[in-house]
Amino acid sequence: MLIIFFVSFIALFIFYKLPYNIEQDYTASTLDGETIKIQVELKGYRNFFTPTRFKGIMVIDHEVYDVFEPDRADRLMTKLKQKMNGDIYFPIVANKNRTKSDDFYIILWTDPKFKKLYLIHAKNDSRYFAPATNASSANQVSGEIQQYLK
Repeated sequence: MLIIFFVSFIALFIFYKLPYNIEQDYTASTLDGETIKIQVELKGYRNFFTPTRFKGIMVIDHEVYDVFEPDRADRLMTKLKQKMNGDIYFPIVANKNRTKSDDFYIILWTDPKFKKLYLIHAKNDSRYFAPATNASSANQVSGEIQQYLK
């Protein structure tokens, strides 16, 4: 009986740690109606003691961006508390060739599958909501995610 429990625990541990794929294609809009096309190709990496991390690429208006996790100096207890609260680490979306230091996006909120997204373009401080094809739908997405913004 103990062996079955141990094997089940190991199988669950391995399954949980496997990265999962995220592929999304949508239009994002500002509250003023300015739109961009976004294609997301990421992997989500779960851990038992820290929030989920993401790595991959995003294509925003035909420009390829790296999506990566910046180094975090949080202590283990802080990370564990964030994990228990259901937090995820929001990645940075940087220009792939890194020649334009201000050409990056900051993700302020997303769900673990990137079905909804709120990001800022650092270059012009534009705030985009996805999926949204116009200002009205961007306003609707904004209202839906307000409860998650701290």
